[in-house]
Amino acid sequence: MTPTSEVETMTIPQGQITSLGSTKSYQIAKPVVEGKSEVVAFFGPGVRCTGEIWYEGNVQIDGGLEGLVHTNGTLVIGDRAVIKATIEAGTVICKGSIQGDVVARETVKLLAPGSIDGTVSTPRLSVETGGVINGRVSMDLSQ
Repeated sequence: MTPTSEVETMTIPQGQITSLGSTKSYQIAKPVVEGKSEVVAFFGPGVRCTGEIWYEGNVQIDGGLEGLVHTNGTLVIGDRAVIKATIEAGTVICKGSIQGDVVARETVKLLAPGSIDGTVSTPRLSVETGGVINGRVSMDLSQ
């Protein structure tokens, strides 16, 4: 399964929700990365964040972020996301737009129609047809 910014609707049966005894429908994110641990946070398309983010685990961003991201986990950038940040992560998977420097200790996966404008430093890099990197790439296997 590939990272996605799509959502699926889940209906909670009556009796599990105390709100007026009716069934409720919620939009929830599909799994971020197959085989990875649970998602710590999901920033939807309407979310805009400025600042510094530190986390462990997997985060998917489909909105906007400006600042710094630090993690040993996985950062997934959805196809509608616009990120203007310095990113230090274990793994970065990008379908959106990153403007800034990316340092990934494990891998960077750039999926179409994703783009990175800046410096990429990682021991492993994959770029899907349609993905664009404008900048410098450094691949040091000793990272």
